[in-house]
Amino acid sequence: MRISRMLEMIYLLLKKRQMTSKELAEHFNVSTKTIYRDVEELANVGIPISMQQGVKGGIVLNDDYAINKTKLTSLETESLLKALEGIKKLPNAKLNYVLGMLKQYFNEAGTLWVNTNDVALDMQNKFHQVKSTIIECSVIDFQYYNGREFIKYHVEPYELRIRNDIWSVVIRNISTGIFEELYIARIKDIIVKSKHFSRREIPQEFLKKNTDISKVVRFEILELSDEILNRFPIEDIKFIEDKIYLDMKVTEIEENERIISMYNNLRLVGNDEDKKR
Repeated sequence: MRISRMLEMIYLLLKKRQMTSKELAEHFNVSTKTIYRDVEELANVGIPISMQQGVKGGIVLNDDYAINKTKLTSLETESLLKALEGIKKLPNAKLNYVLGMLKQYFNEAGTLWVNTNDVALDMQNKFHQVKSTIIECSVIDFQYYNGREFIKYHVEPYELRIRNDIWSVVIRNISTGIFEELYIARIKDIIVKSKHFSRREIPQEFLKKNTDISKVVRFEILELSDEILNRFPIEDIKFIEDKIYLDMKVTEIEENERIISMYNNLRLVGNDEDKKR
């Protein structure tokens, strides 16, 4: 009941931006002390909610974290508000999950809300369609090309991933109950079903299966360009005497050549074992 109230409080503040503790107490038929405790707990889990004093005071959401229309489409914003509006109907386990998703959303760290221009124009409709089904926990059907033929899939979509500029989606195959990672470019004929699903934890063995052994490779930066500074963590760039190096974690040997081909101002020096010598 309390989690339902706190999530509905967020919904009200997203719509009205600001309310007094008295207004919220009357809305939920509780005391103002109860509202203050709810606000404190929401703040403790990372929701940017606060109490402000003065004539224009009240309980507010930080403006910096209000719904940002440059990050969410109008349809996605509407979907978020509708989901919050119906929050009381969800079982408690789902409420805890939604609270976690809200924390990710307000911290702007959740991959579920990813929006990017790095998707080929021919794939953008497909990409955003998959993204919306992840946000809304909608079951989808599609055809997937496995390299030989098209296979029918009936799935629960979980998260988007990018590796080497290639987008994939983690799904749970409803027919087999198995989690898989599929390339978005190979998907066609997406059909969004009216059925919604409750998210499950991605099995640890699935995560291990998709985790490659990595090593650190050192490149000498012949020219420190904005492109390199904007793409790689500044902690990985080393200034040693009169030279500049990039220490990059890689998972495949062939990635070295790919990286050099992308950035002609890099020169391979060695890996982490070489640096220990």
